[in-house]
Amino acid sequence: MTNRRSADSEEPRRDPRSQPTGQPRPPAWADRPATGRQRIPNRPEPARGRNTRERRPSAGRVRQDDWQTDRRNGDGQELIGAATSPGGRGASAGKPIARPVGTTRAPARPARRVRPSRRRQAVSERGRRTRRDRGSRVNASRRTKGALIIVLTMLAVALGKLVTIQTVDAPGLTAARLAETQRVLTLHGQRGSIDDRSGAPLAFTVAGKLIAAHPANFENDAQRSRVADILVAALGSAVSRPDLMTKMKSTAKYVYLARGLMPDVAESVMRKISVVLQDKKAKAPVQAKLVNAVVTDDQDIRTQPDGAFAASIVGTTGWNGHGLAGVESKFDAVLTGKDGTRTLQIDNQGIAIPNTVSKVVPAVEGTGIRLTLDQDLQYSVQQYLAAQVSASQAKGGCAVVKGISDGQIYAMTCVEPGKTAAQIGNPAISIPFEPGSVNKVVTFAAALDRGLITPTTVLSVDGRISVGGREIHDASVHSPIQMTATGVLAKSSNVGTLMIAQQLGPTAFAQELTKYRLGQKTGIELPGESAGSYPPQSQWSATSFANLPIGQGISMTLLQLVDMYQAIGNKGVMVTPTIINGTTKDGVFTPSKAPSTTAVMKPTTAATLLGMLRGTVQGGDYFHKGTGTSAAITGYQVAGKTGTAQQVDPVTHGYSQTVTTATFAGVVPADNPRFAIALMIDAPVNGSEGGESAAPLFHRIASYALRAANVPPSSTAAPIYDLYLNRAG
Repeated sequence: MTNRRSADSEEPRRDPRSQPTGQPRPPAWADRPATGRQRIPNRPEPARGRNTRERRPSAGRVRQDDWQTDRRNGDGQELIGAATSPGGRGASAGKPIARPVGTTRAPARPARRVRPSRRRQAVSERGRRTRRDRGSRVNASRRTKGALIIVLTMLAVALGKLVTIQTVDAPGLTAARLAETQRVLTLHGQRGSIDDRSGAPLAFTVAGKLIAAHPANFENDAQRSRVADILVAALGSAVSRPDLMTKMKSTAKYVYLARGLMPDVAESVMRKISVVLQDKKAKAPVQAKLVNAVVTDDQDIRTQPDGAFAASIVGTTGWNGHGLAGVESKFDAVLTGKDGTRTLQIDNQGIAIPNTVSKVVPAVEGTGIRLTLDQDLQYSVQQYLAAQVSASQAKGGCAVVKGISDGQIYAMTCVEPGKTAAQIGNPAISIPFEPGSVNKVVTFAAALDRGLITPTTVLSVDGRISVGGREIHDASVHSPIQMTATGVLAKSSNVGTLMIAQQLGPTAFAQELTKYRLGQKTGIELPGESAGSYPPQSQWSATSFANLPIGQGISMTLLQLVDMYQAIGNKGVMVTPTIINGTTKDGVFTPSKAPSTTAVMKPTTAATLLGMLRGTVQGGDYFHKGTGTSAAITGYQVAGKTGTAQQVDPVTHGYSQTVTTATFAGVVPADNPRFAIALMIDAPVNGSEGGESAAPLFHRIASYALRAANVPPSSTAAPIYDLYLNRAG
């Protein structure tokens, strides 16, 4: 008998032959094919994993999708769809069940809505320990490794930073820390002094002050204006009111208002300024700013105690203490000291803590320089020169005194009315000029050296001569006259000199110019020296040999001129001029090396030429009187030469007929030479010739130099030379 299920049964009918009687009925899922489980509609499938167990439904419950659509077989029997599985139980496993005809199938129970449930992690049969699938465990392992890598990386970075701090950054961090607790004070190395040949100071350094301002600290322009008024009233032309106002209104943090002030002057000015900058109604921060609106600072001041009489040689220094001109500039590295330091501890307010000096590097003072100048002679020469320039109404003048045997410069000065030494500079070495007749000694020395003339050689000298198509004449018109070679030199005859030069020839004369190092710098230890100039023989025109032997067409400095006469007085040996006598370090004087020498003529030639130059200053009648008698000194033999050179007219570029350069160069005493002196008066109005303006100046300067040096008078009087044999016209 066929077992029927009630109409409300949840399970489908089954063939009684497919299940033995008395045995429990297998669950519906047992008859499913082994190929796989069918998905239950509207129910999420449990998570699948390697270690996840499938939760199976209970045996008493049959899921709705276990029923399949009814079908009927060929005999009219309804086929009941059942899950077929190769592994199912019963004889009809895997086959459809036939239902007898007339049997009515209970209607299927409506499907129950299945609420989707949250996906939960599979739980083991033991119920407590949660077992994660293999993917989760792999991800956890990866996360652990990633975290470990991050931690190790952070540790490596921290370790690297620690190493950097302890090694690379350690000096900088230490310095930064010390900067907060240490203060390094500068110990200034004092600049070396400049002294004269006897050790008298010509320039030295003293402690001074400067006044500066913080423009942003002023409250208004009224305060700035009152400060400017105080500075102008106290310092005069040293400051400019518009310049002061511009500085105090600028956007700069720190500006200098006045430099090079003596401490007492700076203190007096600051007392007045402090009153102007007081504002009792202002708040404390504003008052603090006003206090620092104008301040003072230390500044070394280079001073020349005896005025500027040696300023053209000594030179000047700038606001920073370094040389700008003269010896100050040439020997700046020698004179400059080396700064030292003092290291000490400071408190949090920046105040030095007593007895905390940890390191001291002493300052080194600069080396002092002792010049060859004689302070008294330098001063006297300047005074004599200034007086003569004024008396001659000249543009200016220069004078140089050089030692005969040692080549040392005892005095060197230049004067221009209305100008300071700093404005003038040192034209004696920097501005060449055409010397005129004082350069005739080159022609005579060359002729004497070659035996072409003697002091008594007689020449018939006319009043004019034509050379290269140009006519040259003497200062005074005369007919042919018999003159000795000494007379030609003493009377400064241009015609007679050119007659001797023609015997000498251009080539020999050009060689003579080279021997005197004309066109070359002398090598004196001063900046700004000029070499002078003259055209090389290859560029001489037809008239060049008419000008050069008489001192025209050639330019030289006054220092080069004095060198020529020093060689004449030193037996024909020219000594390189020097201005440096030695150096002083820690009180110890070290003399300079002896300067180099050059023989420019034979000793006999020098002696003969020196004697001939005596004729220039000898007096007497017309046949014996030279052109420079006003240079003579009672009791001393004097040898010298006057010169009057026409200056070039800047408009016509030809030689001027009215503007001249007056010169005189000589040696004293002529019988025992000690000094060579060269003078130049630029464009004198009164006394345009060298014998009228330069020769009297030579007399005064040479007289003082001989007395100051305690040079004994000459033992014999100078011989009298015949300048003419007769006067034909």
